[in-house]
Amino acid sequence: MTAAAPALPIRLVRTSLISATIAALVVLIASVVASAEERANCAVGPHLLWGDGEHDDTAALNAWLRGETVTWAQTHEAVGAEISDRTFLLSSTIYFSSGTGRKLERFRMIWPSRNEIVSGGTIVAGNDHDQPPVAEGITTVGADSDEGVPYVAPDPEPREHGIPRHCLTS
Repeated sequence: MTAAAPALPIRLVRTSLISATIAALVVLIASVVASAEERANCAVGPHLLWGDGEHDDTAALNAWLRGETVTWAQTHEAVGAEISDRTFLLSSTIYFSSGTGRKLERFRMIWPSRNEIVSGGTIVAGNDHDQPPVAEGITTVGADSDEGVPYVAPDPEPREHGIPRHCLTS
């Protein structure tokens, strides 16, 4: 008489199926947690704009010029539609977007890596998306001849549920 021989393989199959299911769940949970931790490293709040000439303002100034909400780093108050009498330390290109209603006057922009300074007067991006921003009284030092010429800016960073796909710092 052969009694319980078939029960042993079934129990092993059932045990290994449960073990494989648990292992798959552990991997799935670990990847979700890792993804959530990666996303948590991105700041969800508004960009901080310094305007002191000491901190890199590239990302925050670009966000403000696109019409996004930006906060002054020193006071934590929202930056309005106009900025006056500020100095911006920049590490990359900035883009004045049309139709945002932003106005920048009596400013200084410094790109130390390019040994370039743009200062002056006024740059105004009116409310018409079809009209380029208007610049008056701008002085450039160390700039190329094609600086300040209007052209189509790159599309902004895509967002997922209001959160940028990549972290930007400023």
